[in-house]
Amino acid sequence: MHKQTNTAMPPSTLSGLKALVADISSGKAQIHLGGRTLRTLAAMVADPHHTAVSPIGKLAENHQVNASTLTRLSQRLGYTGFAALQQVFRHHISDRSGFYSERAGRLTAETGQDPTTQLIRRIGGEELSNISAMLEELDPVAIEAAAAIIAGAPHVCIHGARQSASVASFMAYALGMLRNDAALLESQQQGVAHGLAQMADGDALVLIGSSPYTRATVAAARVANEQGIQIIALTDSLASPLAANATHSFITPTAGSFYSNCMASSAVLVEILLSAVARRLEQRAVSALNRHEALIAALDIQI
Repeated sequence: MHKQTNTAMPPSTLSGLKALVADISSGKAQIHLGGRTLRTLAAMVADPHHTAVSPIGKLAENHQVNASTLTRLSQRLGYTGFAALQQVFRHHISDRSGFYSERAGRLTAETGQDPTTQLIRRIGGEELSNISAMLEELDPVAIEAAAAIIAGAPHVCIHGARQSASVASFMAYALGMLRNDAALLESQQQGVAHGLAQMADGDALVLIGSSPYTRATVAAARVANEQGIQIIALTDSLASPLAANATHSFITPTAGSFYSNCMASSAVLVEILLSAVARRLEQRAVSALNRHEALIAALDIQI
């Protein structure tokens, strides 16, 4: 981590911290953080409830850094120490009536249960927490703006690599039920370059991805932005390279005990976005769904 320290007053609100993370990521801030430290800060901001209630040692372990790293990070941002930084997060959730801490207590009080029951409760609880954290931070204005882009762009492509590919496929299928000219960027397995070549200025590209990011997805964000394509990013961090090039970014927490990234919050966000798109399209969406149902009936697909 570099040694620059914030000489201005540090942010006293979560929204201020978010803005600072965005400025650091874009190089506009007077301080600079190493890549790993910046990702840690962005992850903390993306999950304020966990950051607020976790001891520094546990938080450091979860982010795979040393506790001293969090202390130094706090000081670089202009706080007296980690406790002062954590107070920003605690203030943010102080009006939540103990909902999250009570849930955390229930999840940890699992003594006497068999391992499978513990697994069910732990994974389910973690995904519920991810979804709750995502919902708490969603900006309705940003949702409507993104829905307007998805509904109105001449052509919409969706892309996600590795396990994000399943969420991208789900979104492409569901969006295709509402409007034409919506598909996966690599719909014919012909590569990202071929998909981008079919897009033009004013089209929209939805990118879904979280750390560790694939080079192809990051490159797609950069190239699409240079071509005037509107980008909507569903990603795990304000410091994500996908967010850096996006018109609108939405943070979907991926923390949990699952051996890979947790994806439930991403799927729920897709449902929210597409529901907003359907509402915006109004009768056009209804007509498209009626046609879809008629084709299913004509093909005698359903039992």
